[in-house]
Amino acid sequence: MSTLIRGGTLVTGTGGVIEAGALVLADGRIDAVLDRWDPTLGFDGEVIDATGLLVMPGLINCHTHGVTPGPLFPSAAPALPDEEWLGHLDRHLLAGTTTVLSLCGFATMDHVREADRRHPVHVRGATTHLPSALAAAQRADGGGLSGREAQLSVEKMLDDGAVAVGELGGGQTLGGGGQDLVYLPAAIGRRTGVRISQTEARRLKEAVLGRFLDAATVDVDELTAAADDAGLAGRLTPGELAALVADTVMPSIAPALEGIREGVRAAARLGVPAVVHSASATARVLRELMEDPATAGATVIAGHANHPSHASREALELARLGREHGWLAEVSVFDLLHRRHTVQTREHWDALLAEPDLVQVLGTDYGHGGRHDELIAAVQDITARGHRTLGEAVAMATSAVARAIPGLAPQRGELRAGFAADVVLADARDFREVRDVFVDGERVVHDGALTAGARR
Repeated sequence: MSTLIRGGTLVTGTGGVIEAGALVLADGRIDAVLDRWDPTLGFDGEVIDATGLLVMPGLINCHTHGVTPGPLFPSAAPALPDEEWLGHLDRHLLAGTTTVLSLCGFATMDHVREADRRHPVHVRGATTHLPSALAAAQRADGGGLSGREAQLSVEKMLDDGAVAVGELGGGQTLGGGGQDLVYLPAAIGRRTGVRISQTEARRLKEAVLGRFLDAATVDVDELTAAADDAGLAGRLTPGELAALVADTVMPSIAPALEGIREGVRAAARLGVPAVVHSASATARVLRELMEDPATAGATVIAGHANHPSHASREALELARLGREHGWLAEVSVFDLLHRRHTVQTREHWDALLAEPDLVQVLGTDYGHGGRHDELIAAVQDITARGHRTLGEAVAMATSAVARAIPGLAPQRGELRAGFAADVVLADARDFREVRDVFVDGERVVHDGALTAGARR
């Protein structure tokens, strides 16, 4: 059946905007993109009045976790229950995202294909099947590993359908938010019986290791104060607590950094994109790789260039240097716009986006329990703040992503005749109010709810 969507503001995905345009869908593809529809003409099919709505390509998210079965995060943590990863995909779809790249790089392509088969969202996979990345995962967690990972490689995963190398490094293996949220509180809890918060764990960690994770930088006074505030007074001496923090955080860091080197060099050799973890802990290695002749010409995406472990000035300097070397910058919305559980500042976000041409693509990464802000909310925020025009902001979450990672969403991300009919209708005043979503021409979200049988 054919579908006519008329009267809405068409945002093409390549920077263009057509007021009161029309879109014709047929046989799973976009049949026509029109400046206007003559109401006197008949139409043999469903007609949707999109007045007051934006009509845009399905969004493409290049930085997700927890959207497949299999090992989770760069630390290869145990797999999520099916209903949890399916629920994450539901939330992506309900917010207008129709394609995701899973950066849980130890999941196999069988895991990725299972997610893709069971849900309307197009799920694609990346790989971190590298010796040092595997060693880092095993030291940080490794609870989701099956033993098969040692027999896989980046080359085998790419042959089996992976479209990128990544995520290279992560907060779980590089002493970042994953350590603060999960591993460090767990280690302290086992030792003392006290369960500390993510914020308390970060403060303890930085008192011992600083922002750049150097075990020679212990600030005993700050460590003592942080321990007192976390309810740990008298349970461990400062020396014991410092040793516990270092012994929990540090073992995975060296192999994780070496895994970044291995992964970017492999991506350059094999001609595929690499997605790297950009944070204060990785800045030195990223700078090194930008100058490495073995990585010349590689497509490298600096994931979450707005990571809050950077000072804002540091984030800008690193992104500018990356731009000089042909790297792309991705900013992740995390939960910095609305939920503000894990990232409570937007300073880095605004600073990077305010500079023209510094950021190319948008992602979400993974909020607490998978509850990050929506990618479409990021598009609206960028438009409302004047960082980009509406057309440009949508392109950063559609066609720009498809170009950066060619295997991720071929013939998607644009309202163009002949392209796949992945289309989103959202309220023009509040983009988060997504009304309808089509995937390959099939309506899978209607009036803000999943349609019957949307999951397979």
